[in-house]
Amino acid sequence: MFGAFWRDERSRDRCFNRMKNRVRADHRIYGVQILDKSKSLHFADAHAHSNPVNGLGASEIAKRFKRKGGWFVALVGLSPWHYSIDEKNYNGYIKAIQLHIKECRAMAAEGLQVACFAGFHPADVDKLISAGKPPEEVLRLGLQVIEYVGKLCRDGVIDGIGEVGRQHYRTSPDRFAIAMSIMMRALELARDNDCLVHLHLENAGTVTVLTIDEIVKRVGLNRSKVFLHHVKPRIGLEAIKRGYQVTIPGHKETLRYAFGIKELAENMLIESDYIDDPRRPCVSSCPWDIVDRELELMVEGIVDENTLYKVNVDNIVKAYGVEHRI
Repeated sequence: MFGAFWRDERSRDRCFNRMKNRVRADHRIYGVQILDKSKSLHFADAHAHSNPVNGLGASEIAKRFKRKGGWFVALVGLSPWHYSIDEKNYNGYIKAIQLHIKECRAMAAEGLQVACFAGFHPADVDKLISAGKPPEEVLRLGLQVIEYVGKLCRDGVIDGIGEVGRQHYRTSPDRFAIAMSIMMRALELARDNDCLVHLHLENAGTVTVLTIDEIVKRVGLNRSKVFLHHVKPRIGLEAIKRGYQVTIPGHKETLRYAFGIKELAENMLIESDYIDDPRRPCVSSCPWDIVDRELELMVEGIVDENTLYKVNVDNIVKAYGVEHRI
């Protein structure tokens, strides 16, 4: 509608870039009713990590996210070595999980709503075997850790199990089988203790969803308790149709595509998958950056305010069972 005021395409592009920069600065733009979005739109991160030893840590992440209108984070634990814990054994995992629980509490103390997850990442299987641990010992360790996590969930110390799942890269059959066995036990414990589960899976198309669906049905776990994390939009749509929760990575072009699929846009969650590693800043995204990208897409007309509210508030409340509080 502003076309009459642009002399040429370059003028239009300069104007549009100024609008985007204005959004990045303080969420205000001229001509679109999103003044002070921190008061009218609130944002969630459906899967992120923190590292108090080598990164910013939960408190600083929470402060930065809150400044952008953040209200909720699903905070997922990291493997022991990320926290510079050298023990690649049960004791090392317990230390890592206890440290992560403190991180969840620290983030909550900053005023965010937090869902706390701990698990046994499928990539840990490969790392431990490559470090010389026998496969049967890795299986035993993974199952021990998951039993401990299940007890924490049963006792209300944490909210869910994650990440568990399957390697998203090529690996050997024994390593894949170990990861599958650990995931199966995690799903059983989630069923028995009313836990949520974050699954780390391959992005192999519809077959990823179909195979997980067969497993979840056999275990007898409510699909709404299962989150397929960091999925591509088309896989996310297939999962949503079957009753699963999905978290879509907050990359701008991925979100642009996802918001264009109505059923997906109305039911998905958005994640940063932030790993809080200063050697790889904002990989996969920073939580505060996904806010800017969502607002930029609203300015571009790709998504409206109602959809952003549904994704960031309504869907989070429903999926995680939390109360929307600021």
